[in-house]
Amino acid sequence: MNKETKIAIIGGGIGGLTLALTLEHFGFNNYRVFEQAPAFKEIGAAISVWPNALRVYQQISVYDQLRPLWGEIKAAYIKTSSGSVLSQVKPQYGLPAVCMHRADLHAVLLRNIPPDHLFPNHRVQGFSQQQDGQVVIDFQQQEQQTFDLVVGADGINSVIRQRIIGDGEPLFRGYNIWRGIAALDVPQGYGSETWGRGARVGIVPIRGRQFGWWATLNETAGATDEPEGSLDKLRRIFGAWHHPIPQLFDNSPAIIKNPLGDRLPQRGWSQGRVTLLGDAAHPTTPNLGQGACMAIEGAYLLSASLHQYPSHEQAFAQYEKLHYPRTKDIVEQSLLNGKMGQLEHPLLVSLRNGVVKLMPDKLSAKMLDKYFSYDVTNVLPGSS
Repeated sequence: MNKETKIAIIGGGIGGLTLALTLEHFGFNNYRVFEQAPAFKEIGAAISVWPNALRVYQQISVYDQLRPLWGEIKAAYIKTSSGSVLSQVKPQYGLPAVCMHRADLHAVLLRNIPPDHLFPNHRVQGFSQQQDGQVVIDFQQQEQQTFDLVVGADGINSVIRQRIIGDGEPLFRGYNIWRGIAALDVPQGYGSETWGRGARVGIVPIRGRQFGWWATLNETAGATDEPEGSLDKLRRIFGAWHHPIPQLFDNSPAIIKNPLGDRLPQRGWSQGRVTLLGDAAHPTTPNLGQGACMAIEGAYLLSASLHQYPSHEQAFAQYEKLHYPRTKDIVEQSLLNGKMGQLEHPLLVSLRNGVVKLMPDKLSAKMLDKYFSYDVTNVLPGSS
C-alpha cells in the first residue's frame, strides 16, 4: 500500500503501541495512536513475553532495550498446594521466555514513538465509512477526524468490535483473578503454577527479587472481597499453601482484582477500511500467557500485509487468513487449560494431578512448541 496511507490506531496499550512501531518498521509513518485515558500508561502487573513475541521485538530493534527489564524463566513447575512437583519444563525455544513489569514494556514502546503521533484523552464513540473511501471517527466532545484506515486495538470491551461484529459483553468463565508484584527470596528464574481445588497461584520472575504473581478462585463475576478485603481473603484461601505463596500477598504494595473472560473465536474482523487487533479481535483467558503475545504477533502480521499488498482489502484478508487459525487455537486451548486448572471436585482434582504427574516432562515441553517456537516474522515471504 501507499506508505502515506493515513492510519488511526484506537487504543494505546501493548498491542496498539506495537502496531505503531511495526508500521514504522515497514515505512508507514502517517499514523496516529488514540488513547481514551488522560495519559498513556499501564497497570502495575506482570506480563509474559514468550519467544514468539520477542522475535517481533528483535525484528523491530526493541529487543535490546527490553533486556535489562526482564526476568528469564529458567524452569517452570506445576505443583500441588502442598508443594509436590507434578511437572517441570525448562524453556528452550531459541530466545528466552521472559516476564517483566507491564508498565516497563509499555514505557519502552512509548518512548520509541514520536510524541506528535500520540493522542491521549480521545474516547471513540463510533465511526462512519464514506463513499470517497475515508473513515470518519467520532470522538467525545463532538470532535471528528478522517483517516484512510482504522485499527481497533481497544481491548476486550472494544467499541470498534461492536460496530463490526456486535457480539455484546465478554463471556465470564467462572473465576476471578488477583494480580500483584512482590519481592521474594527465591532463586532467580523461578516460575511456577500451583493447582488446588478451584483455585490456582502463578509466580513469574520479573527482575532481581521482584516476582509477578496471579491467583484465581472459582466465584461469581460480581463477587467482592468485602468486608475482609483482598489481602485477608487471599491469606485465608492460600495461607496454608506451599512457600513462597503466603508471602506473595503480604509483600505486594498493590493488589488488582478482575473477572476473567474471553469471547468465542469469530471470523470477520474487518469491515471496509476498519479492522481489529489484539483483545479486540481475539480476547483470551491468560492460561497460556499468550494474550499480549498474540497482539504483538498480529501487529507485525498486519503491518507486513499492508506493506506487501497493494490494497487494504487484500492486506486485511491475508492478515485474518494467517492470524485467525492460530489465535482460535490459543483461545480454545487457554480456555481448556483454565477449566482443568480450576477443577474443584476432589476426585477430578486427584485424577488431573495423577495424569500430569505421569506425563513425561519432554512431552509437556513438546506440547508448548507450536506456541513458543512460532516465528511470525517468517510467515509472509519477504516481509522482514
